Amino acid sequence: MLAEMQDEAEAYLSAGEYSHALAEFSVLREIRSRREGPYSVMYLSNLHDCVRCMSHLHLWADSTPLCRELHGKYVRTHGRGQSDTVDVAKHWAWALVHLHDYPPAVQLYLTTADALWDSQPDQARRLLAAAVAHRADADPEVILDAVGTRVDPVRLAHSHDVLVAMNQLIDRLPRDVEAARAAVTIDGLELT
Repeated sequence: MLAEMQDEAEAYLSAGEYSHALAEFSVLREIRSRREGPYSVMYLSNLHDCVRCMSHLHLWADSTPLCRELHGKYVRTHGRGQSDTVDVAKHWAWALVHLHDYPPAVQLYLTTADALWDSQPDQARRLLAAAVAHRADADPEVILDAVGTRVDPVRLAHSHDVLVAMNQLIDRLPRDVEAARAAVTIDGLELT
């Protein structure tokens, strides 16, 4: 029965029928949580699929608690720079941006950029640029000092490099804050 439900949910997701897929993945997530536990591979996979569907459906407030749960579990089981962790961090930050809750979104962008600094520098810079675009004119050093106060308590491994890059990005961003924010996507901000 679960295998059939999983196949059906994946078919809905592939077809872009996100409401139906979300309903199926939500049921699977609940069943697997009770049967297999909240750290089982399939539970986490179904939770991640729920987050993806919610992003497509613009269910920002509903996705935030799921993102918080999933991100925390992925950080503990996968690490910060692993692709699943990065993907859910981007979905969570994107939801927070749409909810106009910029400080925790900035923190997620920063911690994720820091985790990708050595392995995926282009992606790290796009996320860092998104953080700068949503920083609400706060001084970069103040932002770095505040990292970990609301979302993800972690010290940045590349804090000096991140600070230097943030200051460079501030000079490159459009002066119009709203234009800069409008250019941000779920993958960050590409500056040419």
